[in-house]
Amino acid sequence: MAEPTPGRRALVATRRRPAALDVLAVLIPLVTVGALALVRPAAEPVEHRASEPTQLHRTTLVCPAALPGADDVSVASLESATGELTTRGEEESIRLTDGVAVTDRRDAVAMTAEGQLAPGLAAWRHGAGSATACPRPAAEVWFTGVGAAPEHSSVLELVNPDGGPAVADVTVLGPTGEMTVASLRGVTVAGGRTERFDLARLVPTRDELALRVRVPRGRLGVHVVDVVDELGLGARSQDWLPAQAEPLTTSHLLGLGSSPGGRVLSVANPGDSEARVQIDLLTRASAFAPAGVEELRVPPGSVVTTDLGRLLSSRVAQGALGLRLTATQPVTSSLRTLAAGDLSHAVPGEPLEGRAGAVLPPGPKRLLLSGAEGAGTVTWLALDERGREVAQETVRVSEGTSQRIALPPPAAVLDVRVEDTTLLAALEMGPPGLAVVPLAPLPLTGEVPDVRPALQ
Repeated sequence: MAEPTPGRRALVATRRRPAALDVLAVLIPLVTVGALALVRPAAEPVEHRASEPTQLHRTTLVCPAALPGADDVSVASLESATGELTTRGEEESIRLTDGVAVTDRRDAVAMTAEGQLAPGLAAWRHGAGSATACPRPAAEVWFTGVGAAPEHSSVLELVNPDGGPAVADVTVLGPTGEMTVASLRGVTVAGGRTERFDLARLVPTRDELALRVRVPRGRLGVHVVDVVDELGLGARSQDWLPAQAEPLTTSHLLGLGSSPGGRVLSVANPGDSEARVQIDLLTRASAFAPAGVEELRVPPGSVVTTDLGRLLSSRVAQGALGLRLTATQPVTSSLRTLAAGDLSHAVPGEPLEGRAGAVLPPGPKRLLLSGAEGAGTVTWLALDERGREVAQETVRVSEGTSQRIALPPPAAVLDVRVEDTTLLAALEMGPPGLAVVPLAPLPLTGEVPDVRPALQ
């Protein structure tokens, strides 16, 4: 064998076995491509569909604690169902038969119905010129025009109908924007308990305020008691301030009563840009902007109030049934009336396109209809306290018109059915006094979410 030439490097050929990393570098892409080839995309793109209605098997209604003279809670099934209602924190149940069941309880009451009793259940608390519906717990509600001063004060009430704790976050808006009230953020309400918050103690101010109450955990019944005290004059009145479900660009505030008095309109703008709000009067024949009434300008995140006492006592407002507010941004609102020493509130209700119901106090009462989106009909049925029919009527409604319908004094249950349109409705009750409550859709069905696999 020849020796390598000095000064030159020898080239020696060697055979190297493939390393593991080299093999994986080839196999992984091949396996990935093969796996993707086995997956077939859905024949059609996946659609996000709304939840579907289903039969309501369980419902809970929450009534606030009593006001003086309003100790009774009245319950009725608008589906004529019978059975037992369970109540939180009480051994006694409520037996519901034909007509109206009445229970005398001053504390807040949470009642639960199951099975055939769940659809069409209605409960109200009323008496001595005060009235309120007992709503289902909601994830968010608004109260506009609350007070925190000696002359006008409000108390927020949170009722937990369940066994576990619930949490509420309360945002307070004032004339200059959101106010910091640490004691109203992250409020925990123990199971079966009721917590009350006097705004005059927590955030004393003479300004009108608005509350946004969110419930991120658990369930709560949320109520506000509003009090007006004319210091030195001896006149003191209180009533429940109805909640508003959400801010709106078009709001109907129904229920002015017929007595002259003080009228204060409060409008809250939770948005981040200014809202301009036009005020119209609602009459039986039309809705119109009265001369000399300028639009309101509501800065972002704030509350603006205006005195409408002179306008609503003038000849131009004779026969008016309510107000319509048209805003450039969604707002919340309320009209507070103090007439002959009695306090009442007009607050925008929820649109009705099916059924609504109420359990009524004895005495005079009127059904108010407005805001129809087109031609349609409303059929109302009045029953007495034993479930017997007292009166029934079908009325035609149309866009731009409003109606005030006198209900028979013996009527204890009201069933309202809306067909071929969507509208707003409220009840005026009294004398004695005046209570105004917007009607809400009757709970008849539950909802099942649409859940499907993404790949087929």
